[in-house]
Amino acid sequence: MSVIKQKNSGIYQIRFQIDGKKHQFTSGTKNKSKALEIERKKRQDIMDKRHLGKLDEITLYSALDLFELSKTGMKTFEDFKSKLRSIRRGFSDQPIHELTTRDVELFVVGRKKEKRAMQTIKHSIIQLRSMVEYVGKLGYKIPEITYPVLKVENSRIRSLSKEEEVRLFKELEPRNPKYYKQLTPKTDKTYLLDQRQDNVDLVTLLIDLGSRYSESAELKLDQVNLKDKTINLRRTKTNNESILMMSDRVFDVLKRRIETNPNGTWVFTDKTGLKPRRHSTIAIRNALKNAGIKDFKVHDFRHTFASRMVRSGMTLQECSLLLGHRNLNTTLRYAHLENQQVALKMKQLINDFNSDTDGEKMGRVMLQHGNGQLRAWVETFQSGKKQIYLPSGVAVGFYIPKTNTTHRMSGELIGRGDLLTSLI
Repeated sequence: MSVIKQKNSGIYQIRFQIDGKKHQFTSGTKNKSKALEIERKKRQDIMDKRHLGKLDEITLYSALDLFELSKTGMKTFEDFKSKLRSIRRGFSDQPIHELTTRDVELFVVGRKKEKRAMQTIKHSIIQLRSMVEYVGKLGYKIPEITYPVLKVENSRIRSLSKEEEVRLFKELEPRNPKYYKQLTPKTDKTYLLDQRQDNVDLVTLLIDLGSRYSESAELKLDQVNLKDKTINLRRTKTNNESILMMSDRVFDVLKRRIETNPNGTWVFTDKTGLKPRRHSTIAIRNALKNAGIKDFKVHDFRHTFASRMVRSGMTLQECSLLLGHRNLNTTLRYAHLENQQVALKMKQLINDFNSDTDGEKMGRVMLQHGNGQLRAWVETFQSGKKQIYLPSGVAVGFYIPKTNTTHRMSGELIGRGDLLTSLI
Protein backbone atom coordinates (compact mmCIF):
# COMPACT_ATOMS: atom_id res chain seq x y z
CA MET A 1 0.00 0.00 0.00
CA SER A 2 1.34 3.43 -0.95
CA VAL A 3 -0.47 5.40 1.80
CA ILE A 4 -0.11 4.37 5.43
CA LYS A 5 -2.03 5.81 8.37
CA GLN A 6 0.21 6.83 11.29
CA LYS A 7 -0.92 5.38 14.63
CA ASN A 8 -0.26 8.44 16.75
CA SER A 9 -1.41 11.33 14.53
CA GLY A 10 -3.82 9.61 12.15
CA ILE A 11 -2.17 11.43 9.24
CA TYR A 12 -1.44 9.39 6.13
CA GLN A 13 2.17 8.90 5.07
CA ILE A 14 3.02 8.34 1.41
CA ARG A 15 5.58 5.68 0.45
CA PHE A 16 6.48 4.22 -2.92
CA GLN A 17 9.45 3.19 -5.09
CA ILE A 18 10.48 4.26 -8.57
CA ASP A 19 13.39 2.51 -10.29
CA GLY A 20 14.45 0.97 -6.99
CA LYS A 21 14.58 4.31 -5.15
CA LYS A 22 12.35 4.87 -2.14
CA HIS A 23 10.20 7.98 -1.85
CA GLN A 24 8.51 9.04 1.37
CA PHE A 25 6.30 12.04 2.17
CA THR A 26 3.69 13.12 4.65
CA SER A 27 0.32 13.88 3.07
CA GLY A 28 -0.65 16.29 5.85
CA THR A 29 -4.20 14.93 5.82
CA LYS A 30 -6.25 12.32 7.69
CA ASN A 31 -8.45 11.79 4.64
CA LYS A 32 -7.40 8.69 2.71
CA SER A 33 -8.89 9.82 -0.60
CA LYS A 34 -6.97 13.11 -0.45
CA ALA A 35 -3.80 11.25 0.53
CA LEU A 36 -4.15 8.95 -2.52
CA GLU A 37 -4.64 11.97 -4.76
CA ILE A 38 -1.50 13.61 -3.34
CA GLU A 39 0.37 10.33 -3.82
CA ARG A 40 -0.58 10.20 -7.52
CA LYS A 41 0.58 13.80 -8.05
CA LYS A 42 3.85 13.18 -6.23
CA ARG A 43 4.53 10.06 -8.23
CA GLN A 44 3.80 11.89 -11.51
CA ASP A 45 5.99 14.87 -10.51
CA ILE A 46 8.91 12.55 -9.81
CA MET A 47 8.44 10.72 -13.11
CA ASP A 48 8.33 14.05 -14.99
CA LYS A 49 11.44 15.36 -13.26
CA ARG A 50 13.33 12.12 -13.87
CA HIS A 51 12.44 12.39 -17.53
CA LEU A 52 13.79 15.97 -17.57
CA GLY A 53 16.82 15.00 -15.48
CA LYS A 54 15.85 17.15 -12.47
CA LEU A 55 15.65 16.21 -8.77
CA ASP A 56 13.29 17.45 -6.09
CA GLU A 57 14.57 19.98 -3.60
CA ILE A 58 13.93 19.82 0.14
CA THR A 59 14.78 22.12 3.04
CA LEU A 60 16.98 20.98 5.90
CA TYR A 61 14.20 21.06 8.51
CA SER A 62 11.83 19.08 6.28
CA ALA A 63 14.62 16.57 5.70
CA LEU A 64 15.11 16.27 9.45
CA ASP A 65 11.37 15.63 9.88
CA LEU A 66 11.45 12.85 7.31
CA PHE A 67 14.56 11.32 8.81
CA GLU A 68 13.01 11.40 12.30
CA LEU A 69 9.84 9.79 10.97
CA SER A 70 11.88 6.96 9.44
CA LYS A 71 13.35 6.10 12.85
CA THR A 72 10.06 5.97 14.75
CA GLY A 73 9.97 2.92 17.00
CA MET A 74 13.73 2.51 17.40
CA LYS A 75 14.85 1.67 20.96
CA THR A 76 16.89 4.85 21.46
CA PHE A 77 14.43 7.16 19.68
CA GLU A 78 14.42 9.87 22.38
CA ASP A 79 18.21 10.09 22.41
CA PHE A 80 18.16 10.15 18.59
CA LYS A 81 15.67 13.05 18.59
CA SER A 82 17.87 15.08 20.95
CA LYS A 83 20.73 14.84 18.43
CA LEU A 84 18.45 16.03 15.62
CA ARG A 85 17.41 19.00 17.79
CA SER A 86 21.05 20.06 18.08
CA ILE A 87 21.33 20.01 14.25
CA ARG A 88 18.16 22.07 13.93
CA ARG A 89 19.56 24.66 16.37
CA GLY A 90 22.89 24.82 14.56
CA PHE A 91 21.68 25.31 10.98
CA SER A 92 19.17 27.57 9.23
CA ASP A 93 16.28 26.06 7.27
CA GLN A 94 18.00 26.36 3.90
CA PRO A 95 17.58 24.02 0.91
CA ILE A 96 19.64 21.01 1.89
CA HIS A 97 21.55 20.89 -1.40
CA GLU A 98 22.97 24.35 -0.57
CA LEU A 99 24.62 23.05 2.60
CA THR A 100 28.42 23.35 2.36
CA THR A 101 31.48 21.90 4.05
CA ARG A 102 32.05 25.37 5.53
CA ASP A 103 28.58 25.31 7.16
CA VAL A 104 29.39 21.97 8.81
CA GLU A 105 32.80 23.16 10.02
CA LEU A 106 31.21 26.29 11.53
CA PHE A 107 28.64 24.09 13.27
CA VAL A 108 31.48 22.12 14.88
CA VAL A 109 33.26 25.33 15.94
CA GLY A 110 30.03 26.66 17.45
CA ARG A 111 29.42 23.49 19.45
CA LYS A 112 33.00 23.59 20.73
CA LYS A 113 32.48 27.19 21.88
CA GLU A 114 29.41 25.96 23.78
CA LYS A 115 31.78 23.56 25.61
CA ARG A 116 30.00 20.50 24.20
CA ALA A 117 31.83 17.21 24.58
CA MET A 118 33.63 16.00 21.46
CA GLN A 119 31.64 12.75 21.61
CA THR A 120 28.38 14.75 21.54
CA ILE A 121 29.55 16.80 18.53
CA LYS A 122 30.66 13.65 16.74
CA HIS A 123 27.24 12.05 17.23
CA SER A 124 25.55 15.13 15.73
CA ILE A 125 27.79 14.97 12.65
CA ILE A 126 27.06 11.26 12.25
CA GLN A 127 23.30 11.95 12.29
CA LEU A 128 23.66 14.89 9.89
CA ARG A 129 25.53 12.71 7.43
CA SER A 130 23.00 9.86 7.76
CA MET A 131 20.13 12.29 7.21
CA VAL A 132 21.67 13.72 4.03
CA GLU A 133 22.27 10.19 2.68
CA TYR A 134 18.71 9.19 3.58
CA VAL A 135 16.99 12.01 1.68
CA GLY A 136 19.37 11.35 -1.21
CA LYS A 137 18.00 7.82 -1.41
CA LEU A 138 14.50 9.30 -1.48
CA GLY A 139 15.42 11.13 -4.69
CA TYR A 140 16.11 14.62 -3.34
CA LYS A 141 18.93 16.85 -4.44
CA ILE A 142 21.76 16.68 -1.89
CA PRO A 143 25.11 18.45 -1.44
CA GLU A 144 28.63 17.12 -1.72
CA ILE A 145 30.17 17.64 1.71
CA THR A 146 33.52 16.68 3.21
CA TYR A 147 32.61 15.83 6.79
CA PRO A 148 35.15 16.57 9.56
CA VAL A 149 36.90 13.67 11.25
CA LEU A 150 36.58 14.22 15.02
CA LYS A 151 38.83 12.38 17.44
CA VAL A 152 37.31 11.51 20.81
CA GLU A 153 39.53 11.07 23.85
CA ASN A 154 37.68 8.67 26.16
CA SER A 155 40.39 8.37 28.80
CA ARG A 156 39.69 11.83 30.29
CA ILE A 157 38.26 11.71 33.82
CA ARG A 158 37.60 14.90 35.74
CA SER A 159 35.84 14.58 39.06
CA LEU A 160 34.71 17.14 41.61
CA SER A 161 36.58 17.27 44.91
CA LYS A 162 34.57 17.77 48.10
CA GLU A 163 36.01 21.25 48.49
CA GLU A 164 35.05 22.13 44.89
CA GLU A 165 31.55 20.78 45.53
CA VAL A 166 31.13 23.09 48.53
CA ARG A 167 32.25 26.08 46.43
CA LEU A 168 29.87 25.14 43.62
CA PHE A 169 26.80 24.84 45.85
CA LYS A 170 27.72 28.14 47.51
CA GLU A 171 27.77 29.73 44.05
CA LEU A 172 24.46 28.08 43.08
CA GLU A 173 22.74 29.11 46.33
CA PRO A 174 19.40 30.73 45.27
CA ARG A 175 19.84 33.71 47.61
CA ASN A 176 23.53 34.19 46.89
CA PRO A 177 24.01 37.93 47.70
CA LYS A 178 26.21 38.30 44.62
CA TYR A 179 23.10 37.88 42.45
CA TYR A 180 20.13 38.51 44.73
CA LYS A 181 21.13 42.07 45.70
CA GLN A 182 21.47 43.05 42.04
CA LEU A 183 17.79 42.41 41.31
CA THR A 184 15.60 45.41 40.50
CA PRO A 185 12.06 45.89 41.88
CA LYS A 186 10.69 44.90 38.44
CA THR A 187 12.51 41.57 38.44
CA ASP A 188 10.33 38.51 38.97
CA LYS A 189 12.22 37.38 42.08
CA THR A 190 10.04 34.33 42.69
CA TYR A 191 10.67 32.99 39.19
CA LEU A 192 14.41 33.68 39.43
CA LEU A 193 14.68 31.97 42.83
CA ASP A 194 12.78 28.94 41.52
CA GLN A 195 15.08 28.82 38.52
CA ARG A 196 18.20 28.92 40.70
CA GLN A 197 16.73 26.30 43.04
CA ASP A 198 16.15 24.08 40.00
CA ASN A 199 19.88 24.25 39.25
CA VAL A 200 20.81 23.35 42.85
CA ASP A 201 18.41 20.41 42.86
CA LEU A 202 19.46 19.14 39.44
CA VAL A 203 23.18 19.26 40.30
CA THR A 204 22.42 17.34 43.52
CA LEU A 205 20.82 14.55 41.49
CA LEU A 206 23.62 14.51 38.91
CA ILE A 207 26.28 14.13 41.63
CA ASP A 208 24.50 11.58 43.83
CA LEU A 209 22.88 9.44 41.09
CA GLY A 210 25.62 9.51 38.47
CA SER A 211 22.94 9.98 35.83
CA ARG A 212 23.28 11.51 32.41
CA TYR A 213 21.86 15.04 32.21
CA SER A 214 18.73 14.03 30.29
CA GLU A 215 17.98 11.14 32.66
CA SER A 216 17.61 13.52 35.62
CA ALA A 217 16.29 16.57 33.73
CA GLU A 218 13.51 14.44 32.20
CA LEU A 219 12.74 12.46 35.35
CA LYS A 220 9.02 11.74 35.82
CA LEU A 221 7.16 11.66 39.13
CA ASP A 222 6.03 8.08 38.45
CA GLN A 223 9.69 7.00 38.41
CA VAL A 224 10.12 8.14 42.02
CA ASN A 225 9.13 6.00 45.00
CA LEU A 226 9.43 8.13 48.13
CA LYS A 227 8.22 5.31 50.36
CA ASP A 228 11.04 2.95 49.36
CA LYS A 229 13.43 5.83 48.60
CA THR A 230 14.13 4.44 45.12
CA ILE A 231 14.28 5.86 41.60
CA ASN A 232 13.59 3.89 38.44
CA LEU A 233 16.11 5.62 36.19
CA ARG A 234 15.39 5.10 32.49
CA ARG A 235 18.54 5.10 30.39
CA THR A 236 17.64 6.67 27.05
CA LYS A 237 21.09 6.12 25.58
CA THR A 238 21.39 2.40 26.34
CA ASN A 239 17.66 1.62 26.52
CA ASN A 240 17.77 -0.02 29.93
CA GLU A 241 16.70 0.83 33.46
CA SER A 242 18.39 1.05 36.86
CA ILE A 243 16.72 0.99 40.27
CA LEU A 244 18.79 3.36 42.41
CA MET A 245 18.53 4.13 46.12
CA MET A 246 18.27 7.81 47.03
CA SER A 247 20.90 9.51 49.14
CA ASP A 248 19.46 11.57 52.00
CA ARG A 249 19.84 14.83 50.12
CA VAL A 250 18.33 13.41 46.90
CA PHE A 251 15.36 12.22 48.98
CA ASP A 252 14.96 15.72 50.49
CA VAL A 253 15.08 17.30 47.02
CA LEU A 254 12.53 14.93 45.43
CA LYS A 255 10.19 14.99 48.43
CA ARG A 256 10.09 18.80 48.40
CA ARG A 257 9.58 19.02 44.63
CA ILE A 258 6.87 16.37 44.52
CA GLU A 259 4.99 17.88 47.49
CA THR A 260 5.12 21.26 45.74
CA ASN A 261 3.63 19.86 42.52
CA PRO A 262 1.99 16.49 43.36
CA ASN A 263 -0.21 16.42 40.24
CA GLY A 264 2.56 17.20 37.77
CA THR A 265 4.26 14.84 35.35
CA TRP A 266 7.88 15.99 35.47
CA VAL A 267 10.22 16.59 38.40
CA PHE A 268 11.92 19.40 36.45
CA THR A 269 9.99 21.44 33.88
CA ASP A 270 10.60 24.14 31.28
CA LYS A 271 9.17 27.66 31.59
CA THR A 272 5.67 26.49 30.67
CA GLY A 273 5.62 23.95 33.49
CA LEU A 274 4.10 21.42 31.09
CA LYS A 275 7.19 19.93 29.45
CA PRO A 276 10.44 18.51 30.85
CA ARG A 277 13.45 20.75 31.34
CA ARG A 278 15.49 21.10 28.18
CA HIS A 279 19.26 20.86 27.88
CA SER A 280 19.82 24.18 29.63
CA THR A 281 23.23 24.20 31.31
CA ILE A 282 24.42 27.79 30.90
CA ALA A 283 23.67 28.76 34.52
CA ILE A 284 25.41 25.64 35.84
CA ARG A 285 28.45 26.18 33.63
CA ASN A 286 28.62 29.83 34.73
CA ALA A 287 28.47 28.74 38.37
CA LEU A 288 31.35 26.32 37.79
CA LYS A 289 33.36 29.12 36.21
CA ASN A 290 32.56 31.61 38.99
CA ALA A 291 33.46 29.02 41.63
CA GLY A 292 36.92 28.72 40.07
CA ILE A 293 36.36 25.12 38.97
CA LYS A 294 38.34 24.67 35.77
CA ASP A 295 38.24 22.03 33.01
CA PHE A 296 34.90 20.69 34.25
CA LYS A 297 31.90 19.82 32.07
CA VAL A 298 28.36 18.98 33.13
CA HIS A 299 28.91 15.33 32.16
CA ASP A 300 31.80 15.26 34.65
CA PHE A 301 29.25 15.08 37.48
CA ARG A 302 28.75 11.51 36.26
CA HIS A 303 32.51 10.91 36.41
CA THR A 304 32.46 12.37 39.93
CA PHE A 305 29.88 9.82 41.05
CA ALA A 306 31.76 6.91 39.47
CA SER A 307 35.12 8.00 40.89
CA ARG A 308 33.69 8.30 44.39
CA MET A 309 32.08 4.88 44.19
CA VAL A 310 35.29 3.16 43.05
CA ARG A 311 37.45 5.03 45.57
CA SER A 312 35.06 3.90 48.31
CA GLY A 313 35.71 0.27 47.48
CA MET A 314 32.97 -0.52 44.96
CA THR A 315 34.02 -2.91 42.19
CA LEU A 316 33.95 -1.91 38.52
CA GLN A 317 31.15 -4.42 37.91
CA GLU A 318 29.01 -2.84 40.65
CA CYS A 319 29.81 0.63 39.35
CA SER A 320 28.87 -0.44 35.82
CA LEU A 321 25.41 -1.49 37.01
CA LEU A 322 24.84 1.84 38.78
CA LEU A 323 25.93 3.82 35.71
CA GLY A 324 23.71 1.77 33.39
CA HIS A 325 26.57 0.75 31.09
CA ARG A 326 25.69 -2.04 28.67
CA ASN A 327 29.32 -3.09 28.41
CA LEU A 328 31.83 -3.38 31.25
CA ASN A 329 34.51 -2.09 28.85
CA THR A 330 32.93 1.37 29.13
CA THR A 331 33.52 1.31 32.88
CA LEU A 332 37.17 0.28 32.52
CA ARG A 333 38.17 3.94 32.25
CA TYR A 334 37.93 3.92 36.07
CA ALA A 335 40.13 0.82 36.42
CA HIS A 336 43.16 2.81 37.58
CA LEU A 337 41.13 4.10 40.53
CA GLU A 338 40.22 0.55 41.52
CA ASN A 339 43.89 -0.44 41.21
CA GLN A 340 44.84 2.39 43.58
CA GLN A 341 42.31 1.17 46.15
CA VAL A 342 43.62 -2.41 45.86
CA ALA A 343 47.17 -1.13 46.41
CA LEU A 344 46.05 0.81 49.51
CA LYS A 345 44.33 -2.26 50.92
CA MET A 346 47.44 -4.35 50.29
CA LYS A 347 49.60 -1.79 52.10
CA GLN A 348 47.23 -1.70 55.08
CA LEU A 349 47.00 -5.49 55.33
CA ILE A 350 50.77 -5.96 55.22
CA ASN A 351 51.33 -3.20 57.78
CA ASP A 352 48.72 -4.73 60.08
CA PHE A 353 50.29 -8.17 59.72
CA ASN A 354 53.87 -7.00 60.28
CA SER A 355 53.19 -4.54 63.08
CA ASP A 356 51.86 -4.84 66.59
CA THR A 357 52.56 -1.27 67.58
CA ASP A 358 48.98 -0.58 68.62
CA GLY A 359 49.46 -2.70 71.74
CA GLU A 360 46.71 -4.26 73.77
CA LYS A 361 43.06 -3.23 73.73
CA MET A 362 42.47 -0.85 76.63
CA GLY A 363 38.72 -0.41 76.55
CA ARG A 364 35.48 -0.60 74.60
CA VAL A 365 32.70 1.97 74.19
CA MET A 366 29.30 0.74 73.01
CA LEU A 367 27.23 3.02 70.73
CA GLN A 368 23.49 2.47 70.78
CA HIS A 369 20.42 3.68 68.92
CA GLY A 370 17.67 5.49 70.84
CA ASN A 371 15.80 2.20 71.26
CA GLY A 372 18.79 0.60 72.94
CA GLN A 373 19.81 -1.46 69.92
CA LEU A 374 23.56 -1.78 69.26
CA ARG A 375 24.74 0.67 66.62
CA ALA A 376 28.51 0.05 66.76
CA TRP A 377 31.40 -0.13 69.22
CA VAL A 378 34.79 1.55 69.47
CA GLU A 379 37.93 -0.18 70.71
CA THR A 380 40.77 1.93 72.17
CA PHE A 381 44.30 0.52 71.94
CA GLN A 382 47.35 1.13 74.14
CA SER A 383 48.84 3.39 71.46
CA GLY A 384 45.76 5.61 71.61
CA LYS A 385 44.47 4.40 68.27
CA LYS A 386 40.68 3.88 68.08
CA GLN A 387 38.90 1.43 65.79
CA ILE A 388 35.17 1.29 65.13
CA TYR A 389 33.22 -1.93 64.47
CA LEU A 390 29.72 -2.62 63.11
CA PRO A 391 27.43 -4.97 65.08
CA SER A 392 28.50 -7.75 62.67
CA GLY A 393 32.06 -7.41 63.98
CA VAL A 394 33.45 -5.86 60.78
CA ALA A 395 35.90 -2.99 61.36
CA VAL A 396 35.09 -0.01 59.13
CA GLY A 397 37.60 2.64 60.18
CA PHE A 398 40.21 3.88 62.63
CA TYR A 399 41.40 7.12 64.26
CA ILE A 400 45.11 7.91 64.78
CA PRO A 401 45.68 10.53 67.52
CA LYS A 402 49.30 11.14 66.46
CA THR A 403 48.19 12.56 63.10
CA ASN A 404 44.69 13.50 64.31
CA THR A 405 43.18 11.80 61.25
CA THR A 406 40.36 9.32 60.59
CA HIS A 407 40.66 6.64 57.90
CA ARG A 408 38.64 3.84 56.35
CA MET A 409 40.12 0.37 56.80
CA SER A 410 41.43 0.64 53.22
CA GLY A 411 43.64 3.50 54.42
CA GLU A 412 41.58 6.17 52.62
CA LEU A 413 41.63 9.47 54.53
CA ILE A 414 38.22 10.62 55.78
CA GLY A 415 39.37 13.87 57.38
CA ARG A 416 41.07 15.50 60.33
CA GLY A 417 39.81 14.81 63.83
CA ASP A 418 37.93 11.87 65.33
CA LEU A 419 35.23 11.23 62.70
CA LEU A 420 34.59 7.56 63.44
CA THR A 421 30.83 7.95 63.95
CA SER A 422 30.53 9.37 60.43
CA LEU A 423 31.39 5.88 59.13
CA ILE A 424 28.26 4.21 60.52
